[in-house]
Amino acid sequence: MAKTEVRLTDVFIRILSIIIFGIGAVLLGGYGAFLTYQTIFAVPVVKVPSVVDMELDAARQVLYKTGFKMLTIDDSIFQQGEQYIVIAQKPPAGTGLKKNRTVEVEIRTAGVYRQIPELVGKTIAEAEALLLEYGYQIGEIAYTLHQKLPEGRIIAQTPVAGENKTIDGKINILVSKGLY
Repeated sequence: MAKTEVRLTDVFIRILSIIIFGIGAVLLGGYGAFLTYQTIFAVPVVKVPSVVDMELDAARQVLYKTGFKMLTIDDSIFQQGEQYIVIAQKPPAGTGLKKNRTVEVEIRTAGVYRQIPELVGKTIAEAEALLLEYGYQIGEIAYTLHQKLPEGRIIAQTPVAGENKTIDGKINILVSKGLY
């Protein structure tokens, strides 16, 4: 009887050893496969370039050269022969992102987006908010008395409303100091 008990214990220990060895071999093989995959298929992280204020085709080329794909959010506005400007991007410029990922861009028609808005008669705060929507900012501010416009209202601007470009993206304004 003692011989039978020893044999059952030996068999149990052998089966348990085989199972433990098998699990260890599978785990070791899985870890080796993981390391091999990481080495062969490693995808580098790259900083996303800024494509805001670029024409759509130029933005696509910049993203492609950096290793990214581009998705335009406003596909419904496309018309034949129009030029488009990127007005926003997601993720923002400077963000670390793995290559072959997609960068979403929001676009507007170039003529509408870059056209300088009318600022005459508005306050400086109103003008700043409006210019921000169009991708511009206030440049130099000069003050003078005016015969009709009250204090704080814009009398004139350079460049004038309707033009499409400025050299530095800034609009200079002349503001009323009050009536004379």
